[in-house]
Amino acid sequence: MDLPTEPSHPPSARSNSNNAPLSPPPPPPLGEPSKSRREVLKLHNETAPIPLSNLTPIAKYYAAADKVLAQFKLHLTNGELDDAYIIGRRFALFSTVSLPGHHYYTSPNYAKERVKNQKYAAWVTRGLERIVEVMDNEEMQKELHRQKENEEKIRREKEADQKKQVEWEKRMKLRLHAVDSLGDLHSNDTASDMDLKLAKLNALFPKDAEATLNGGIQDLCSNIEQSVQMNELPPPIAPPDVMNDNDLALFYSTYATQQLKSNGGTPMFAEPPSYSDLFLDTLKTSTEDTTVPTAATPTIPVRDLRSQCINEFDALLASKRVEIIKLSTYQGRLSHTPRYDSTNGCTVISPLIVATHINPHHYTTTNKQYKHGISNTEICDIIDKRAPPILQTVRSKLGLNQHALIIPSDVHDYLVDENILRQDKFVGVCGGNILDSRHWSEVVHLIVDGRGGENAVMQKTGAALFFRDHVISMIKLPLGNGSSYFDLIDSLPTSQAGGMAIRVRCKDQSAFESVFQWYATSKFSESQCDFIDANKWNDDICDFDPRVFQGFVWSE
Repeated sequence: MDLPTEPSHPPSARSNSNNAPLSPPPPPPLGEPSKSRREVLKLHNETAPIPLSNLTPIAKYYAAADKVLAQFKLHLTNGELDDAYIIGRRFALFSTVSLPGHHYYTSPNYAKERVKNQKYAAWVTRGLERIVEVMDNEEMQKELHRQKENEEKIRREKEADQKKQVEWEKRMKLRLHAVDSLGDLHSNDTASDMDLKLAKLNALFPKDAEATLNGGIQDLCSNIEQSVQMNELPPPIAPPDVMNDNDLALFYSTYATQQLKSNGGTPMFAEPPSYSDLFLDTLKTSTEDTTVPTAATPTIPVRDLRSQCINEFDALLASKRVEIIKLSTYQGRLSHTPRYDSTNGCTVISPLIVATHINPHHYTTTNKQYKHGISNTEICDIIDKRAPPILQTVRSKLGLNQHALIIPSDVHDYLVDENILRQDKFVGVCGGNILDSRHWSEVVHLIVDGRGGENAVMQKTGAALFFRDHVISMIKLPLGNGSSYFDLIDSLPTSQAGGMAIRVRCKDQSAFESVFQWYATSKFSESQCDFIDANKWNDDICDFDPRVFQGFVWSE
């Protein structure tokens, strides 16, 4: 079966003959009969889009799109048009609006996945057009059924009125017959006799008989006039001829999706979809999330939690347990010089800082090494000099544009191959919900303890924290007296450092944990706060959740 063709235009009047048969009314425009039905579906099922993270491998997003596509096929096979329409829109919009915004979308390394997704997006779009046509047909059939029910109701009311009229006429005839029976009165009856008989005659009719008679006639005329007006309805609209019973049967069969795929293209449906993005609930592969909140998971609104963290941070600054160190440069400061452009280079800058911190004798640029780890001068040197050439090399290798963010695993592979990051220095990786202490405490534990053992307190450690499309460094600086400092280094310009990169020094572990939470809550936008407050954490769809983070830890 071919895909439905574009609705035909109204036939032109070629004959002026009065005997020519009337042409059927033209079908309504595609999508018009079911427009209100689809608007209701979109109103209750479409939500604001969630941007994709460029630090999340695009392969994960392609896999998520495949899950939505599988749901679309299932609903289509089962003939569940409303569900298929919503899920199909989600897939089409995710594939045509969201995915192209990922920095790796045009990378030759993912050409196969991109072409496959584009083909399925075109196929789903044709399927959406077919669904709209079937919805139109269903709505017109419903309208025809409603008209028939209305006509049947009018017919029954008319029959009831006619029955009442017949009964009324019957009663009137009986009364008139009773009047005729009085014609046997003798003409020579006395006046008193005549009055008596007239009184009997009057007794046959109630005093308001005339008014009742006139009122009944008026009611009858009104009913008849109303019935005539109700019968003057426009003729029912014939269903479109684009789909017959066989078409519908095949559409609902298990071969419907294959039929949609194998046939040629059709025009885009008349109503282009409004912007919407992937809907998180469609990615769930299991039943509704039944995770029970624990004490470790904040239950207060994110904005309130952020306010608490800000107050704690200010108190730590006032008590000198936390110190803000202003650096002399920032990421992207030399963007006007391509050779030294470090724009969006945080995925390279952060692991370079960690590598230099745990192996200073390999990478130091000063004659005097920093006693407890990497120096401010070396951090600035990484941002302005060492990171830009690596960024250019890796982007060129992956086919990315000049300022594309690079996925952490691609950076790590390059740094390991170049022996900048040594695999034997790697401690571990952890991640999850950055607002859940059970998750973020794991990365803190790895930074504090490193490889563990008796010398754990003396080990220099460092972590690259990937969160909200940005990467920062967190390092431990052993002081030699059994205590340590912990630094959070952000290469982006910040207001706390007067528009320069920042180094936040925490003088104990408790202060470090508080600064960690302060940093995390400060990165959420207002819309992300709304999303977090409305949605529990779900591991199945964490790649679309603004709370997701990853921490890679190394140790000397």
